[in-house]
Amino acid sequence: MKTSSIVQCGHASPRSSRQGFVLLDALIAVVIFSIGILGLVALQSSAIKLAGDAKYRTDAAMLADQVIAEMWANNAASRAAFITQYTGGSGTNGTAYTAWANTLDCASATAATGCLPGVTANPPVITVTPITTDTNDSLVKVTVNWQAPNDTGPHSYVSITQIGI
Repeated sequence: MKTSSIVQCGHASPRSSRQGFVLLDALIAVVIFSIGILGLVALQSSAIKLAGDAKYRTDAAMLADQVIAEMWANNAASRAAFITQYTGGSGTNGTAYTAWANTLDCASATAATGCLPGVTANPPVITVTPITTDTNDSLVKVTVNWQAPNDTGPHSYVSITQIGI
């Protein structure tokens, strides 16, 4: 009687060559998903920082507009008195300037709602320049400076307007 024998060649069966492929596919998918999540986290942190920067700019604009509105409502006896009251930030400070500047610092007891960080180290500046062609009008430049805790340098917001006495 003849018996038949099966001789196997050195080739792997099709099933055994595919066994690690699904695992490798899953690992690659996890790596790609993780990179995507890290990208979203970086995007979110960038958006939070930019939103904070926008808030500081908005607060600076509001505070500059606040002092300009006070200037419009001021009933100074003369242009010289007006200039003396509001000029400040680089040496001699007027009384109205000092009262306004104290509301900008978040550490101050009289801090405004939209106070700014780093104002003590970077004080605001108000310059009042008389317009020579008009005896009642002055050019007012309000510069509000701030520096957020993690910023390398100060930021500025500048507002220029013409105010009559």
